[in-house]
Amino acid sequence: MKAVVAIPVRDEETAIRSCLDALLRQRDHRGHPLASFTFGIVVLFNNCTDCSVAVAEACLCGAGVPFVLSDVRLSPDRANAGTARRLAMDIAALWIERSGQSDSLLLTTDADSQVPNDWVMRNLEALKNGSRAVAGRARLDTDAQEGLPSKLLRRVGLEDAYEARLAKLAARLDPLAHDPWPNHRAASGASYAVTLDAYRAIGGLPNIPCGEDRALTRALERQDILIRHAPDIVVLTSARLRGRAQGGAADTLRARCEDPDLPSDPSLEPVALAARRFSWRRRLRLLHGWGDLGRKASWRTALQLPEEAGEWAEEPHFGSFWAHVEDASPRLAPHALRPSEIRPQIAAADMMLSHWDQSASRQSRR
Repeated sequence: MKAVVAIPVRDEETAIRSCLDALLRQRDHRGHPLASFTFGIVVLFNNCTDCSVAVAEACLCGAGVPFVLSDVRLSPDRANAGTARRLAMDIAALWIERSGQSDSLLLTTDADSQVPNDWVMRNLEALKNGSRAVAGRARLDTDAQEGLPSKLLRRVGLEDAYEARLAKLAARLDPLAHDPWPNHRAASGASYAVTLDAYRAIGGLPNIPCGEDRALTRALERQDILIRHAPDIVVLTSARLRGRAQGGAADTLRARCEDPDLPSDPSLEPVALAARRFSWRRRLRLLHGWGDLGRKASWRTALQLPEEAGEWAEEPHFGSFWAHVEDASPRLAPHALRPSEIRPQIAAADMMLSHWDQSASRQSRR
């Protein structure tokens, strides 16, 4: 096998068939069906009380793709999305190890999501630039699910537009060879892939009740494990307002319906703060790579860091060092925008990016 897909499930009898059917339609780069045993599927049922197990079994039996179905009963304090995904991915990792193909890719998606027909191949191809993890994107299926308020849909579009500008800004100020523009800044359990060795290096999926996808990104980054944020890997996911996971996407959508001007994700920060963050990240990344952090202390003063920040310079991984800096510097403290504040920030980002593009164009003509 080249890959194993891990899917956590909690009472998804109406959605799991579409999820699995999409996986069973996987094609190679020529549009041909993937050969048998190219990939396997692990489905972990987390305290299901409906017919999810029977639906999944009927869908997979005889389909020609190897699979594992695990029906578990977790205690109330563990019956959450994060634990279920971790268990599913742990089973998939063990399957890969026992198959003797340790170079296989470990993927995960959600039971209420549908991956594109070339999802497995695109994730495998995204590793060719040296990355050991691939973050795809999730797009709301607003047609197939319950209707969402128009204000919420406009907000989603506005946030996506600003997120794209911040991603482009990061690519300008802190370019990464393994993750070139175009890229994105999202981390979604609906589409994530990681090599087995990288998964083991971080000790598996962080063991938290929710938000495990972002925690996975942070854990990989702390170990300097390269992540490709692939903009061409897009998974369709439900836009329902009543989900199965507490603190999940459905809860977020519902909260934003109830309070249209609820602050956005902290990653959607003011453009000036984002530019400062990306610029300092690039500068300190270079100093860390050159081994100059200990000799040049001006960064500690400029970022208003405590005296012990000098000890962080000894961190072997830049990602771990940078996590300390972000957590401690008041100049990099998160500042979440409200939707009503985003349009002016989009205009400011466009102006900044246009200025740099024009400067780059003038330099190229010299």
